[in-house]
Amino acid sequence: MRRRSLLLAAGTSLAALATGCASPTGTARPSPHLRRIGWLSGNATAVVKTRSLPFFERMGELGYVEGLDFAVEWKTAGKIDELPRMAADLLAVSVDVIVAEAADAQAAACKATTTVATVLVLVVDPLASSCVATTTHPGGNTTGVTTGSISSSTKRVEILKDAVPGLARLAVVWNGGQPNMIRTLVPATVEAAHTLGIEATPFAVLNAAELELTLDRIARDRFDALIVLPLESVTADRPSRIPDFANKLGMPQAYADESIARAGGLMSYNSNRAVQYQRIAEFVDKIFNGALPADLPFEEPTQFDLIVNLTAVQKLGLTLPQSVLARATELIH
Repeated sequence: MRRRSLLLAAGTSLAALATGCASPTGTARPSPHLRRIGWLSGNATAVVKTRSLPFFERMGELGYVEGLDFAVEWKTAGKIDELPRMAADLLAVSVDVIVAEAADAQAAACKATTTVATVLVLVVDPLASSCVATTTHPGGNTTGVTTGSISSSTKRVEILKDAVPGLARLAVVWNGGQPNMIRTLVPATVEAAHTLGIEATPFAVLNAAELELTLDRIARDRFDALIVLPLESVTADRPSRIPDFANKLGMPQAYADESIARAGGLMSYNSNRAVQYQRIAEFVDKIFNGALPADLPFEEPTQFDLIVNLTAVQKLGLTLPQSVLARATELIH
């Protein structure tokens, strides 16, 4: 009898192991479920993967292990017109959440699905996309974090004016591959300049070749300073190109992209992107745990960074006023 009892006990233990082990309450532990995040962006792949690092760091802090708890399906477009097909591809592999980065990808995701949870990052104006009813009560399948870029555009002009008191003529370079800018960031920048008595001329560029032609024209027309709106998809291969050009001419510059200031540009001013991507991870976590995007209000950024490159200051022969230096969140050499 004792031998038979031992065999029965052993058999019971092996059965429990085979079914995933019994919990103390007698219910089987659920098997891990790998969630799929579809990442849709019209930006260059290298830029997207570098920029999104804070998202993955925050996911780790929230207890998620990539490859075990979640996997990312990357869809980054070399051409904007590829985005609708890429959005359809993500739906075809049954992603649980779509993270849509920047306006064109957000429009594609919005048109592709009204059911799959979608989280927007780097969105200037959520209402302009017609994806949501209001930012406080989205009411559909979409939520996210806005950039605060319109207010940043105004503040960027003000800071550059403080740095260059005699500023009268300003060139504004923007990404022609993101047509929403002509409705948002470009007019905000031009209007802010006009308010300060500055003549602002916008220049749209689509690629590196057009950028070269534009820089030649800016040099010929002898502008006093330069503002560059988000342009990383154009400058990704050579972020130092515009700073090299402007510093050589003695032309002060302000950028929306931190990466260009770090590559030699005079200064950048924008909302802190790392914090935005960390917040996106928290949205995804809430959705994984049953929250509905309809019930998650859009968030506005609360942290803005002014980065000043002191090496560029020296190359330009500038003496920055204390009012600008005191506002800097980082001084780099």
